[in-house]
Amino acid sequence: MLQRIDGRYVHKIVERNVLLAQVVQRATDPEWFDAEMVVDETHPFFFEHPLDHVPAMMLVEAGRQMGIAVSHLFLGVPLECQFATQAFDIRFSDFADLHTPVLISGHVSDRRYRREELYQLRLDGHFLRGGRQLGVMGGEWLMLRPALWKRYRRRGQGRAAKA
Repeated sequence: MLQRIDGRYVHKIVERNVLLAQVVQRATDPEWFDAEMVVDETHPFFFEHPLDHVPAMMLVEAGRQMGIAVSHLFLGVPLECQFATQAFDIRFSDFADLHTPVLISGHVSDRRYRREELYQLRLDGHFLRGGRQLGVMGGEWLMLRPALWKRYRRRGQGRAAKA
């Protein structure tokens, strides 16, 4: 099994829930990042019944983790920041075989800063198996320090109470 990255970089406490091994920034284009996915066929959620492929929800979670890891490891987002998902766009065109490594590549764009601190971005990427693309995924999210996260959550709860 591949060596997983530190769970702090993907906001996971339980090691088996970390779905990424080594995340690297491309030397040829610093806006692109690559990682190998850790596929644990004994994971009680993703493999709760026999499968001959990597489940789509596991791929989606690995893609989500990629965005969080890139933000912390390469873009200077502090570990205490919370991530608020704004959008996910996902399409699969093929199955991910269990015994062929799955690579994830992602490109960062639409960075937004407040007081010189990154607080929003978009990551678009693709899943590769054996050199062939098996799906694409994009996402946008906010990265909020704890005090701002609390205000953001209170504002959302107030909207829900009015509905």
